[in-house]
Amino acid sequence: MTINPPAYKKILVAVDFSSSSKNIAARALDIARTHGAELTLLHAVEYLSPLSFGDELIPSPDWLLVEKQLVKQGEASLLTFAKEMQMTEAQRLVPSGSPSHEIVERAKALGIDLVVVGTHGRRGLQRLLGSTASSVINRAPCDVLAVRVEKE
Repeated sequence: MTINPPAYKKILVAVDFSSSSKNIAARALDIARTHGAELTLLHAVEYLSPLSFGDELIPSPDWLLVEKQLVKQGEASLLTFAKEMQMTEAQRLVPSGSPSHEIVERAKALGIDLVVVGTHGRRGLQRLLGSTASSVINRAPCDVLAVRVEKE
């Protein structure tokens, strides 16, 4: 019996600009070339606004400006990263929110076949405290490749 692996057509690569991001992107680029797939680079900006102890939490315009600045910085950094990795044809997304949530939601919305993320391979308490890769693996609507990365 012959089993044919799926032909990936749309690959989402999540990067955080750590030193391991280039290895993760290179793995995704290799798979994309093998399958003739489209690439989408994603860097989620997670901004936690200051907490308020009043009755209501009303977003301050200052908080929104900081978040917009972080997104603009993320867009510039992702463009630079794409150029360095020779991935200028890749779509680039810089959503604001929890990385695992944004990765899963964008994978659903874009009809992604494969998500590529990095993992530190944590165990025990560290894993229970949560990791982006673990959350994506459990919630993604498609295959997920968790690339083992070195501790930084």
